[in-house]
Amino acid sequence: MRWTVVVPGALLPPPIAADVLAGANAPWLLQALSRASVGEAATFESCAPHLSWLWQQFGGGGDPVTAPYALRVLDSQADPGAQCWHVDPVHFAFARDHLLVAPLDDAPGAEEAESLARHLRAALDELVPEAGARLQVFGEHWLLTVRRPWSLRATLLEGAFGQSAHEHWPAGTDAAAWRRLLTEVQMRWHQETSNERREALGRRSVNALWLHGGGVWSTLPSRPFSVVISNDAVLRGWVEASGLPRTAWIDEGAMAAVPGDAVSIRRDLLVAAQFEAWGQWLERLAELDAALHSLHETSGAAGHDEMALVLCGRRQVRVARVRRGDSWRRWRRTPPAALLAETE
Repeated sequence: MRWTVVVPGALLPPPIAADVLAGANAPWLLQALSRASVGEAATFESCAPHLSWLWQQFGGGGDPVTAPYALRVLDSQADPGAQCWHVDPVHFAFARDHLLVAPLDDAPGAEEAESLARHLRAALDELVPEAGARLQVFGEHWLLTVRRPWSLRATLLEGAFGQSAHEHWPAGTDAAAWRRLLTEVQMRWHQETSNERREALGRRSVNALWLHGGGVWSTLPSRPFSVVISNDAVLRGWVEASGLPRTAWIDEGAMAAVPGDAVSIRRDLLVAAQFEAWGQWLERLAELDAALHSLHETSGAAGHDEMALVLCGRRQVRVARVRRGDSWRRWRRTPPAALLAETE
């Protein structure tokens, strides 16, 4: 049996990889990689290659479709034939000559979310009534279904963090309409008292929306894993669409008893890598190293004879297979920077 761990943010930019890793405190990971079977890097067009790789494993084609699968998990009565989009609240930060896409310090609470969502619903009714839009808020998940499909191509939010918003605006026939809608919502949110409270506390205000992951639900042809260990609604949605029952979902805290080939995601490094905060990245790497070491021991005791580490960067993915017998293999002479860096 194999346990696959997807690690976004693990592959570094080539020019700085050696310098960053010189300060790494990750003894188990570096030793495991030195003895593992490491494949060639695969390049994806998406800025979120960890999601593109997983989408591909389930047999999905093109850019990953995420929103309708999350909605199906969160609302079992949702219309599978309706186009659905994520419209996630984010923070646009000023950075020299552009706006930077940044995550919120914390998701809006129920009362704050309802107040913000009310403005978005009003703007939708006024500016795009023909879309027949319906907004549903499930905690941090803001999902928008439209009766008249929008023709747009958008960057997944996890690929947009730390990037210029202007370089990743949605493109397509309905892009101008979306920009007008976004501007209207930003104007309405500017006077929100909840944002004033956030700013007074030194937290990031909710001053923008990020549209992404749109599409229509359909079945997925592959079942690459028997079970998913994640609270991620998107990944759970893909598992269900592949034909596996909901019993194939296991909460992240239940690592001990996992039957069959399993998959989980560790996002420890992602945001630090996106913002090129390499000191923070090294701190997170040390924490990840301890967690992976523990998981390797636990999964081995449960009968998994291989751990596949799916190391992801800005555009590339490299898979390292760590097997039980690897401890008897000699160390390879490949330096860590060559294994934990994207190719030029």
